[in-house]
Amino acid sequence: MIFKKSDKIQFVSTIEGLESIEESLPRPAKHFIPQWFKDIPSNIEDAMTVKTCPSFPDYFSQGYILPMWSDVNLRYDKNGWFAETPLSLFPWDNHGNQQFLDYTDASFSGVEGQFVFKAVSPWRIITPPGWSVLQLPLFYHFNQEWSVLPGVVDTDTMHQVNQQVLYHGNGKDVRINLGDPFVLYIPFKRSDKLKHEVLYQTEKHKKIFSRLDLSLNQRFKPNGWYRQMQRNRDKNER
Repeated sequence: MIFKKSDKIQFVSTIEGLESIEESLPRPAKHFIPQWFKDIPSNIEDAMTVKTCPSFPDYFSQGYILPMWSDVNLRYDKNGWFAETPLSLFPWDNHGNQQFLDYTDASFSGVEGQFVFKAVSPWRIITPPGWSVLQLPLFYHFNQEWSVLPGVVDTDTMHQVNQQVLYHGNGKDVRINLGDPFVLYIPFKRSDKLKHEVLYQTEKHKKIFSRLDLSLNQRFKPNGWYRQMQRNRDKNER
């Protein structure tokens, strides 16, 4: 670790001025909640929708999203691969199918992938010693033309993050625009690992589960109780 120890995750631009362009700035994931989730009502005909499920806003608040830093057109067809950006400052590369896709039927959101592009990212990520990042696609944005492949990067020692992008555009031009949400990074501490255990419920488990089930079923809106539990959790963890 050659950088000064910090308690922050740092996104460092390697292109002067990029860190000042609002559309391209990495931000907490909560700033990129999909529009469909914002628009969906909480209840439809006396049935609760996913809008009332606390796990969704909790998921949307995890980590940081790196937006696309430049317009890019991607295409893969019988003539090969093609990537076009407005400036040569933003090149793209690829991972040939002999490196990955020839050995698997990769798909995302039900659409088969045909090629893997490699984004040459102008951003570097630095985390404190012992911290890595989990790289994830934006699942709930339901993009059927491209998706970033998941992985783990030890960003306390390896700061380069060149994203692998699965193309499933079936030979057509796929556009990713400047500012479009592109990839999710969730930091985690590598030392925080749990051993696992498999067992049948004990009497103590039964009592705990029964009490929780009762608390949920006493309410017309059980998510309110769960949300209160989360508030109490957050208060105790401060």
